Amino acid sequence: MPTPRDFATYTRDRFAALGLDLASETDIVEGRALAVRTVGARIALPETLMRIQARTRCACYMVRGPGGELAGALSIIPLSPAAASDLALGEFDGLMPPDEQAARPEDPVIALYGWGMAGLTWRARATVMAAAVALHREIHPDLPLYGRAATPGGERTLLKRIGALPVPGRGGLVMAPAWAASRRAA
Repeated sequence: MPTPRDFATYTRDRFAALGLDLASETDIVEGRALAVRTVGARIALPETLMRIQARTRCACYMVRGPGGELAGALSIIPLSPAAASDLALGEFDGLMPPDEQAARPEDPVIALYGWGMAGLTWRARATVMAAAVALHREIHPDLPLYGRAATPGGERTLLKRIGALPVPGRGGLVMAPAWAASRRAA
């Protein structure tokens, strides 16, 4: 597992190898618009996405189509120890996450939050879904993955492919234990 100092770089490099590039502010605006069309409007605002991207330096990614056009988006939040109590209560705020709960590159990371994924084409959706699974199983297998499903496809990915289970509480949060720990127990 990467040390806290190289968490952002390591994540960016691994996602780049899977075909996802770190999003610029323009990409974030376009990616959110894509997500609204494919997922719905109940997602974080562009300003929030940009704020968390600036803080973590590894939150928002884009998938490009053959002509360089935006085809898909994936967003994650590396979570700092300040998020632990909200996660335990099942009440992490994915629409307006507090700054201190998003880990900066030099902060310790206790978990990942699957913030969102969307794709316009079959290939972009497959790339985004494969990256989400790789994030949990290969890129950061020692970290639990939290999230909330906004679509049936997202629910299938979280519950069936990644193996997340509901977190007690009223927030609708799900959690997949660290992949490495679950493999050791099996």
